[in-house]
Amino acid sequence: MAFKTRKRDDRSSEETFAFDSRIPPELPAEDSFIGKTMNIKADITSDGDVIIEGKVSGNINVAGTLTIGRNGNVTADINAAIIRIYGMVKGNIFASDKVELLSLGRHTGNIQSEKLVVEEGAILNGFVNKEEKK
Repeated sequence: MAFKTRKRDDRSSEETFAFDSRIPPELPAEDSFIGKTMNIKADITSDGDVIIEGKVSGNINVAGTLTIGRNGNVTADINAAIIRIYGMVKGNIFASDKVELLSLGRHTGNIQSEKLVVEEGAILNGFVNKEEKK
């Protein structure tokens, strides 16, 4: 997607820049981000959304959406509402809403979720169970 902008002081000059709509331009303040240079060995709990681009080992509990970025490498049991996997995950997953295993995503372990989306090219090695309604 491309946009054209005009400088405030020069109305005749236009500047064009590209914007990738798949990547949010800013990380909302309530989100947590683990960068690709980080290596964390601990349990993680968050009431908001979490994006992981680094390496994480431990248990992860997220009330909102957990996104494992392309550089993300996670070895953990995960519990979240929505889980999006672009990178690598080893461990069992419980999602109260949905799991999305995107085309570059790799997951080894069991998944329990109401919904599961697996894009072409993704690798899933484990069992899948639909969440039981009570």
